[in-house]
Amino acid sequence: MVTKSAFCVYGWCGRRGLMCAQETRACVREGAALGRDRALASLLPITLFQSLVKLRDRIMAKIHRLIIGIILCSALFAWTIAGFAQTQELAANLTTDLPANNEAAVKPDDLKTKTEQMLASDMETNKGIEDPTTLLWLLQTTMNNTQMGMPLRKGNYYQSNLQFEPMLPDELSKKWTIGFRPVMNFYDSQPYPNLAGVNTTTTPPTPVFNMKRMTSFGDMELGIGVNPDPALIHNWLICVGTTFIFPTATHNVLGQKNWQAGPIITLGHKGLHYLGYIIQQTWWKIGGDGQRTRQTWARYTYFYNWANGWSLGTQSDMFVNWQAPREQRLSFPVGLQVGKLVHAGPLPVKVDVQALYYVVRPTTFGVYTASQAMSPKWNFQLQLTPIVPTIQEILRHQIPQDPTRKKKS
Repeated sequence: MVTKSAFCVYGWCGRRGLMCAQETRACVREGAALGRDRALASLLPITLFQSLVKLRDRIMAKIHRLIIGIILCSALFAWTIAGFAQTQELAANLTTDLPANNEAAVKPDDLKTKTEQMLASDMETNKGIEDPTTLLWLLQTTMNNTQMGMPLRKGNYYQSNLQFEPMLPDELSKKWTIGFRPVMNFYDSQPYPNLAGVNTTTTPPTPVFNMKRMTSFGDMELGIGVNPDPALIHNWLICVGTTFIFPTATHNVLGQKNWQAGPIITLGHKGLHYLGYIIQQTWWKIGGDGQRTRQTWARYTYFYNWANGWSLGTQSDMFVNWQAPREQRLSFPVGLQVGKLVHAGPLPVKVDVQALYYVVRPTTFGVYTASQAMSPKWNFQLQLTPIVPTIQEILRHQIPQDPTRKKKS
């Protein structure tokens, strides 16, 4: 999906090149960086200077990717250990349940029944992964490749970002569950117009931009929701809570420099084969050095699941920037998603691919402003969602219990 930080590029604003105070300071910072580069370039041969700049960019990109790799490998190591423990326990149970020599062998009809039950279980597992109020621990990773229309008639460029969105629920009581869903964005190829200078031959002077790319982290989100037990609401999906945005972006282009908070609401319904819901989040600025923000993100989802683990539906994210002009506020996509549940050893993993087209999106004509920044057109997604053991399950498997130990009276 196209995240909120993709829409917050600073720039020049107002009629005939007039700039607001905050955007002027941003341009001054860009000009200072440009001046430092030019000063260094004047001291070194041009080829050596270009080589050093490329080397610096490659080192920063590798450092960012290394950090992401450490996070993902740590999670992979944790649930792999627990998965092997579960496999050993399952093998021990199967050995215990095997029939003796004098007992009747398993009939083909019984095997067929077990296969059908396993396929039906795959369908239920798919629904559990798709359910925003699930009790399963999920490590969802999404690779987005989005065609973006750039401001200043710079044409179309592709934005590539990796989104890590785990789902970590826990039971508050027998009737209530709390869920934590952090969202971390890593942009490995983000295009943006960079201030290259000022054309003083025009009246008034006008800025000159060229296109550049960067590798950087975006702002981090955290949603916390509480939902009732399914026994209380049957097939309905209801969740309410609060959501936050933290200014963790490592570059101004990908962050809003604000602490933000607001409500989160989920409403949906599920049946034997289908599941559909809407999640809505709204944020207001509560602190920080950035401009005033008020924005809404909503995800509308519908899936139909088959017993063999296949699913078909859509998972589309719309975005509204209430601070932008009326005709520039809404980004609304439609698309189709196909998924399949596979098993990586003992762990089920849902693999989804999706294509989205933005039927409503901001335009990119006119002056370059924060509200008129980038216009998404197409989005192509690859999504991997493994089910991982909870902390309680990991501790239960890794801390063996001595069966001979007597309980204290």
